[in-house]
Amino acid sequence: MARKLLDQIDLWLTRLIQILAVAVTVVMVASLLTGVVYRYILQSSASWSGEVALLAFTWMVFLTAALMVRDEGHVRIDIIEKVLSPALNFLLSQIIWVAIVFTGLFMVWTGLNFIDFTTGQHSPAIRYPIWLRSSAFPVSGVFIAFYALRKLSRAPQKRAAGPEAPS
Repeated sequence: MARKLLDQIDLWLTRLIQILAVAVTVVMVASLLTGVVYRYILQSSASWSGEVALLAFTWMVFLTAALMVRDEGHVRIDIIEKVLSPALNFLLSQIIWVAIVFTGLFMVWTGLNFIDFTTGQHSPAIRYPIWLRSSAFPVSGVFIAFYALRKLSRAPQKRAAGPEAPS
């Protein structure tokens, strides 16, 4: 029962993150293209386009980082895995997922501290609050920790089923 609920949360959260990542990517590209049109066609300057693009890019990077944790798309060096026994390989995998959980939680903690530090600051051109950009870091940390915990919770099931079990 609880696993089905977590699977549903995982599915909806992933869809939400994917939609947001696409949306901020579209905003980023549109902002950059607008800046190019203003500069080279209209011979003017859109001072806001760079700031909007930076805000969107920051969110896109950290949202997709969480998706990469979910899909195990991170960079791996598997030379060690090839020489370890299956039991040690499983243990190494668990240690890595625990480290990723702690990394996500550290992102939340440091991100919240940075939001506190940047509260009251505004961007130069369009004056949006800087905490809006800074909040991408702890939000991503929550998602990363959630997805890594999901991988840890599935590990005993995966180990019992063998290495070919879907994750």
